[in-house]
Amino acid sequence: MAKWISRIVKWALGTTVLLLVLGWMVLAAPFFSNFRAGVVEAVLSEQIGQPLYVKGDVSVFPGRISRIMVAGVTIPSEDVSGTNLAELNLLELDLNLVALLNRRVDLNNLTVDGLRLNLLTQADGSTSWTPRNRFPNPEIETKVDAQTIAPDSPITENGGILDFLRHRTVSFTSVGLTVDDQVSGFSFIFSLNNLNLDQLDDGARLGITSLGSVNGQAFEIDGSYPTGAPFTTRAKFGELKLSFDGSAVPPERGGGFMGTLELDTGEFGDFLDVIGLERVLEGSGKLSANLTSQSGALNIANLSAVVDLAEGQQIMAEGSVENLLKADGFDLSFNARFHPEGHPPAPAKELKDLKLAGISAHIISAGQSLKFDDLLLTTNAFDQGLDQVGPVSIGRIRRTPIGQLALEDISLRVGPRERPYIVAKGNIRNLLQLNQLDLAGTLTAPASLVLKDLGDDVAKSFGGIKADFAVDDTQGFLSLNKLDAVTVNTDVWALKAHVALGNITDLDGLEFDFDLDIEDGALFLGSLKLEEVDTGPLEISASARGQGKDFSTTLGLAAGTSRLDASLNTTVSEGRPKIDGLIFSEQLDINDLKNAIAGVVQLGRIGEPDEVEELETEKPKVQPLILPKEEGKPTDLVDFEKLFLGSDLTVSIDIKQISGQQGVSSVSSELTAQEGQVQLGPLEVTYGGGYFNIEAKMDLLETPELLSVSGATSGWDFGKILDAVGLSIDAHGKLRGRFDVTGNRNSIKTFINSMYGSASISMSNGDVATSLLELAGLGIFPWLFSEELHQGYTDITCVVAPVRINAGNVTFDSVVAETASVQLVARGAVDWRQDTITLRAEPRRVGRPLARSAWPFDVTGKLSSPNFKLDVGGTRTKRTDGADDMPADRKPCVPDLQQLE
Repeated sequence: MAKWISRIVKWALGTTVLLLVLGWMVLAAPFFSNFRAGVVEAVLSEQIGQPLYVKGDVSVFPGRISRIMVAGVTIPSEDVSGTNLAELNLLELDLNLVALLNRRVDLNNLTVDGLRLNLLTQADGSTSWTPRNRFPNPEIETKVDAQTIAPDSPITENGGILDFLRHRTVSFTSVGLTVDDQVSGFSFIFSLNNLNLDQLDDGARLGITSLGSVNGQAFEIDGSYPTGAPFTTRAKFGELKLSFDGSAVPPERGGGFMGTLELDTGEFGDFLDVIGLERVLEGSGKLSANLTSQSGALNIANLSAVVDLAEGQQIMAEGSVENLLKADGFDLSFNARFHPEGHPPAPAKELKDLKLAGISAHIISAGQSLKFDDLLLTTNAFDQGLDQVGPVSIGRIRRTPIGQLALEDISLRVGPRERPYIVAKGNIRNLLQLNQLDLAGTLTAPASLVLKDLGDDVAKSFGGIKADFAVDDTQGFLSLNKLDAVTVNTDVWALKAHVALGNITDLDGLEFDFDLDIEDGALFLGSLKLEEVDTGPLEISASARGQGKDFSTTLGLAAGTSRLDASLNTTVSEGRPKIDGLIFSEQLDINDLKNAIAGVVQLGRIGEPDEVEELETEKPKVQPLILPKEEGKPTDLVDFEKLFLGSDLTVSIDIKQISGQQGVSSVSSELTAQEGQVQLGPLEVTYGGGYFNIEAKMDLLETPELLSVSGATSGWDFGKILDAVGLSIDAHGKLRGRFDVTGNRNSIKTFINSMYGSASISMSNGDVATSLLELAGLGIFPWLFSEELHQGYTDITCVVAPVRINAGNVTFDSVVAETASVQLVARGAVDWRQDTITLRAEPRRVGRPLARSAWPFDVTGKLSSPNFKLDVGGTRTKRTDGADDMPADRKPCVPDLQQLE
């Protein structure tokens, strides 16, 4: 019996030793390395929720808590073939064998060395990792979140690597993390000396610390995440500082977390370096917001962001976002000032000086797109307001291969949602510098947009304008590639236009064609509820071409049977522009001109209130698309003085025939500008028997504010002039005159009130159907027997009226009107600015200046309401030097008193 017991003991001991040897061989012998690797692969794959492979050796140091060392671990991507999600040189971990015997895997105290993690997003949106916890049922998601929060609860659903690491102590050394998103273009290269996940406070708190670099900038993070208590996170990227403090949301309130995010960029250029964008801006920025993450939604509240740039510009944003992950519920106020505070750019004097000074907008969601309410663009010349822009959708925001921030596949609408005025698509490939843009679309503008105050019937009759357009700045400057516009849904007017502009700022590469036809001017005005003027058919056409410094344009105006054409050509010779132009017409009918002017006057009355205003009913407010401000306008960009100083200009005017009045008339002149000397004329005009020869000059170098006008006129019928001023006196004679005046050219009113110089009017060999001049000079009884009284008219030998003009004050010493028997001499002053007149007129017999004047008279008082006083009894005069003899060769129309010897 003892022998059998001894044998059994020996066999048991031998079996035990054999099992121990076999167990040791399984755990440590190289022969069983593949077996050990397979076991580790299976266990870890189940724990992390995706395949894991061991390429190297697996060593086990048995014990109640066994230490396992694994070399050459890879975790391949499930969605991107040929790519590893993670690779590591060495993995060490503790395995609880007691828990394993109870069919529960308990791994802890992981040490990872030489980790290379690749978080890649392909251009098609596929990722190198497999997202977890994306349950369609929120209750399941809440269940998993609850398990994550409670460290002692058994996990029945795999939550992926992050959930696996959440409740374990992990130490990473020599970590490399690559985040490369080909959709957004952003790439982040992390090189971490260490990354530690420590279970603190008996596993009730997870601590995360790390040191290293990201994209070459120093990086560190320190986070504390206790179970059921507020957490804190501090991170630094170079000078950028980030903090996120908050707490978990209880499962009964939906789970997730909430907290306050604060970000200080430090030097903004360093921030751009960290995120891999071009360093095109310098300054600093701050951001704060309240974040709430729940059930697949990320809510942002109390957002406040301010970026102060180095040159004084500032960008601000405030508001909230209901769900950032789905780009839903945006409500943001945006303001950008592109100049130092209190120092806006100088007003633009020409188009190339135009600068964007600021942008402000209210950005709200419109479905899955954005809408810009009250968008205001401020420039240094004028402001333009767009009351509603949107919805705006952005296909994607990405970093380009050369480090620029781009908005791609932008789609925007301007105007009412149901019938937008503008529909466009395009890209902004350099958002930070607002360039590299391209935009193309259509504009459909109903006439009601600008004629809404005239009623729906007027707006409907004028139809609208439809246009296709495309703009970009691919050549380094903003270009209008095309703008083709036509009128639609109307018979009242017809417009066709084409515009292309290679460089908007300097008009390079210009193509412009414009044709406006109005078949019936009266119908056109009547449709606008204006007084109908029979202008006949109207046409306005224009064409312009510009390439480099050469520019040419033509303009055509037609009304009735008349047509006026103009052309302008600009070339550069020896660095100085030379401009040659022509204004030409074969025939210009005065009646056509009058009707066209009357039509323009009627158009100027659009929008004027009626004489009898009706009570307005409450109407819904209709906001216009564009609201120009009063402070400036685009036409302020034209500087004619600079044009005349910087170029040599010659424009000829040649109107062959002016018809519609008595006689055949014409106009001929020339406008020239040479080295600051500007001259118009001689302007020769013949009209109805009359003749003008006028010349205007400016010296822009010495006296740029002054305009001098001189000339002569003759051939004007004296009787027709009396009829025109309301004096129905039959008269005949030809007037002639000369003038030479200079004044401030700021405006017509300023010129008239500031001009100084001289003028004169004269007439000879005329007659007037009255003998009152004879009565005043001869007296009653000589007049009764005069030939003039019997024949019913008086022959006028001559009239001479020289005057001096000085800032509204006209003075004259010897205005003379002379007949065969009487010479009238007048002197005095008229001041139209002060509304005063002082005039003394004395008629006397010809050749007898010392005789008594029978009926001298005075005109005094206000020019607008003068007082006339007849000096009854007459007056006498004498020379102070005693001269009293009239020379034999007396000269007519020279005061006799001055001719005495």
